[in-house]
Amino acid sequence: MKKLIYSILLLSISCSSNSNILVKKIKDPMLAELLIFSELKDLNKLQPNIEKNLWVKVYKLPNKETNNCFPESHGVCSYKYYLATSQLDDSPIINAYYLGALGEIIEYKWRKTNTIDEAVISIKTNKYSKEALNYNKSLVNIIINYQIIATPNNLVITKINKK
Repeated sequence: MKKLIYSILLLSISCSSNSNILVKKIKDPMLAELLIFSELKDLNKLQPNIEKNLWVKVYKLPNKETNNCFPESHGVCSYKYYLATSQLDDSPIINAYYLGALGEIIEYKWRKTNTIDEAVISIKTNKYSKEALNYNKSLVNIIINYQIIATPNNLVITKINKK
């Protein structure tokens, strides 16, 4: 009986000493900010009838530098956007891009392309966030359209002039 109790005690001590998980702090403040404050949009879920050759995700992060559209109050005037791409392969090429402060993207459309590992996405942006436009009626909104062409190694964003 003593041997059984002793064995159980040793086993419980050895199990409890190995139960701590080694945690490594991420020292990149931008990555930490993206992980805690951003909203994720998986663009591959758009237009399900279009075959996707590239995995594309957009991260929307409040732009702390612009807060002048909320007089005597706090709110998000605009957002900064980051876009990440990955091939859909076993050993994919993965990249991330800073799109800049675009106000607020209000519409995404995935466009059909015949090029392998390429995504063509149209976006429509407001100059200010919807929250800011609703709060401050003196703001003048400007809608801007862009086209994004993303490949595993490159990203081009072009302003589209609609007439």
